[in-house]
Amino acid sequence: MPLAADGKGKAVAHSELRAIGFWMTVEGATPVIPIRVFVSYEALAQLDPFDIRDLAAAFEHFDRFRARIEAAASEKFDRSGPDGEKYEDIPTIRLTTNDPI
Repeated sequence: MPLAADGKGKAVAHSELRAIGFWMTVEGATPVIPIRVFVSYEALAQLDPFDIRDLAAAFEHFDRFRARIEAAASEKFDRSGPDGEKYEDIPTIRLTTNDPI
């Protein structure tokens, strides 16, 4: 099943993971099943390598490319389900430089 997003939820830096995290849900699931999505700083930098300077720029990139990031997370979840690791007992998806965004 694909993931759904509102496109408005707040993204948060996870410096220990070198990633930005945000929430999506499994589309059509009742009750709602939350999924924590992490996109690595390196994956963000690949979207426009000339524009990542610092954490603020990483958030600007996230906002600019959010629709693509959400689509990539949904495709990865639909293809292979959640990652083996959990975030606060919640399933996760992690997008890295190995994932097409």
